[in-house]
Amino acid sequence: MKKIIILLYTTVILLLVGSCSEDFLDRPPLTQIENESYWKTAKDLENYTVQFYTVFPAFNTVGSFLGVIGWDGSRGSDVQISSSPSTVWNGTESPVSSGGNWGWGNIRSVNIFFKNYTKCKDPFEKYKQFLGEAHFFKAWFYFEKVRLYGDVPWYTDPLEMDSEELFKARDPRTTVVDSILAHLDKAIEYLEPVATVKGKNNRLSKQAALLFKSRVALFEGSWQKYHKGTAFGTAGADPSKYFRQAAAAAETLMDAKYGMSLYSNNDPENDYCKLFSLKDQLANKEVILWKAYSVNRDLSHSFQIYVSDRTAGISMTFEQVQHYLGRNGQPYDYFSLGKTVKGNAFLEKIRADCDPRLSQTIWTPGALMWDNTFGKATFKKPFLDKSGEALNNTGFQIRKGNDPKSALAGGGVSWSSSDETGAIIFRYAEALLNYAEAKAELGETVDYTKSINLLRKRSGMPDFAITDDPNKDRYADYGYNISDQLKEIRRERTVELGAEGFRYDDIRRWAAHKLLKGKRPKGYPFAASDWTGTKINYKIDADGLLDPFVTQLPNGYGFKENRDYLECIPLNEITLNNNLKQNPGWE
Repeated sequence: MKKIIILLYTTVILLLVGSCSEDFLDRPPLTQIENESYWKTAKDLENYTVQFYTVFPAFNTVGSFLGVIGWDGSRGSDVQISSSPSTVWNGTESPVSSGGNWGWGNIRSVNIFFKNYTKCKDPFEKYKQFLGEAHFFKAWFYFEKVRLYGDVPWYTDPLEMDSEELFKARDPRTTVVDSILAHLDKAIEYLEPVATVKGKNNRLSKQAALLFKSRVALFEGSWQKYHKGTAFGTAGADPSKYFRQAAAAAETLMDAKYGMSLYSNNDPENDYCKLFSLKDQLANKEVILWKAYSVNRDLSHSFQIYVSDRTAGISMTFEQVQHYLGRNGQPYDYFSLGKTVKGNAFLEKIRADCDPRLSQTIWTPGALMWDNTFGKATFKKPFLDKSGEALNNTGFQIRKGNDPKSALAGGGVSWSSSDETGAIIFRYAEALLNYAEAKAELGETVDYTKSINLLRKRSGMPDFAITDDPNKDRYADYGYNISDQLKEIRRERTVELGAEGFRYDDIRRWAAHKLLKGKRPKGYPFAASDWTGTKINYKIDADGLLDPFVTQLPNGYGFKENRDYLECIPLNEITLNNNLKQNPGWE
């Protein structure tokens, strides 16, 4: 069966296929908005918007070789770390002189589209999908700016060198977010559903816009609620307005007419990991948007190597592991267990006792790592004795997405970047979690039968229940009180979306720096007997847990809560535009 490959991320190739003649090379640049030879057909609009698909996070673009699976480690969090402490969470970021993430090229490019698309001579029905994509991407680009900088200037027109708007002040973040949500409403209106859009879930759809709207609104509602009264909040903001939009967008997506469901082969011990290992996600009703890879099109990566033979230097932490409930749906006392059961025995015990998603996220002894031309191998013990891109420094080594049958699994020294594992960009599970959190924040009834219980069912876990964990402050001390219901929803989010790049932003929108400040991320309870005859460098704390950052962070992370929730606007931009005001703490 011929495999269908997405248009995503192959912009240059796509624009040149069938257009390699001198006529194409002689075309005026598309950035020249006075170019009257362009914008005439729906195909012109499609070719223009497809360039923006490269912005989506995927393998080799974020999280090193692990893609989003390692993103929280490369950016830094409490639940996933790299080989060195995060400078953001440690409060050691330096002021930015120029550049940074302040660039406006993508926003200018999408504004060029909006200035010119009405020149199209084709019927609206032929190009409304591409107009919807443009609305989506403007929302995407601006959400990135708001997440990083808070208040930012809202630009409607493509700016030129002499545009007066270059010197405008920042607009309040709520004004910008309201505009983002308005663009997403247009995207929802114009985009085709997954079932009918060309490329299916390889292309933006109504479902993708609904999911992203729920994400944006939930982020802003949380930000305004938990940063209220600080320099990062917006005076007069109404968090409930955003929670309502988040819940409504997610609930709309959950309607049966959109045809979304969770991936399942009725195999709770394997389904969760397998979901992320598939090469082809076209038939997967959980995946709303994904990036396909093809060696034949010179589009591949090396992900499977880094969830088998190597680690990319990224490790899960004890803080992540403690979120997983026991198989009976009750809190599990990992800390007390670690006093007497250590090392491999600890990993084997929690595999047997706890939520199956845990042993599908991290490696446990005996799990099949690869079974291919490299031979057959099972996981023996964490790579504490290795270094560089093969090092694991916590004992909790990432398995999520491993495919033992992949030709790249266990690549060793004979590997190449020829992996075709598909990269998931949006999946339905997030919508279920966004819905539950937003409804709980509003104090409204959460229908768990159509949300979190579906996630629990796939993993063979009991239905959602509010529990009391006496150890919760070891891993879920947010620095303020929230309802027990909301604590459990946050637990479920941390588990289901573990190692998918959400944690960095969740900590920031929850204003939950206390999860890290003054603390160090820990590893598993170390057993020296597992390493007889092998020399390794390790440090353990008073409780016997691996303590990989004890030297670098003797006093724990030094996050500056009055500064580090937002990035520094480049100093040269402040000099060039006197109307720009610097973010708090960076003045």
